[in-house]
Amino acid sequence: MKILIPFSGGVNSTYSLYRWLTETDVDIFVRYGVDRFENDNFNAEELERVRNVSHFLKKEYRDFDLELGEFPKQYVKEQIPIRPGFKKGKYDIGSLRPRYAGYINWCFETGADGISIGICLENTATQGYEVSRRESGIENIGVDIYLGGVRELIPVSIGDNFNYDEVAKDMTGRFEQYEFLPKELQDLCIRNNSESRAGREMSYWKTYEKFIGEGKTGRDFDLYCAKHGSYGPWRHEADPETYMYRGRGEDGNLHYLLYE
Repeated sequence: MKILIPFSGGVNSTYSLYRWLTETDVDIFVRYGVDRFENDNFNAEELERVRNVSHFLKKEYRDFDLELGEFPKQYVKEQIPIRPGFKKGKYDIGSLRPRYAGYINWCFETGADGISIGICLENTATQGYEVSRRESGIENIGVDIYLGGVRELIPVSIGDNFNYDEVAKDMTGRFEQYEFLPKELQDLCIRNNSESRAGREMSYWKTYEKFIGEGKTGRDFDLYCAKHGSYGPWRHEADPETYMYRGRGEDGNLHYLLYE
């Protein structure tokens, strides 16, 4: 059996790759493509993480096939409603189109039987996966689709049988995944917080550290964010008239996080 894992070196994709390496004996093909909607500094930092995490996993666990390259399509910004029928929040589906074109190419190139896409709890805030799976054609190429946040390494349903609200209810989030990883991997897959999204990224970690200091867990924090951001088990609570990305306010901040 061959599994393809699109890889960015972040928590979600590292968690997925780590699980497939340690919980199965399948042949693993790891592919990295550059996201052209990000700036050069971000992409350079991401590529360094990919290399460092891959080197560690190959050395400590087992070998896998790794290739670094470009996505086959150019990035073109394309804003759509964050979820069907929602009026205020927007989502840049253009950021995903090159990725899914690459996923399909990589599946054919590797002869993969399945692909593990890094969708986890946080991603259920948008309709990005729903649009991509239907429009890209990835469900029609004969491979099983696994989502990184699903607790068991089993394929998800496709077509009309896929129910995002049901899948989202018990997905793992980034901080539960982070705590699952060995300490060495935790250190290797964290962003340096030097990019344009550093404010939000740092706020996530500050609030997570507050939770940990109170004796809570990464899972507790993931669910706290999901509840206040109206995704995951609370996806149905988002207001179509006012909802924006992960429940952010008019100032662009997620008010359930610590910004100071």
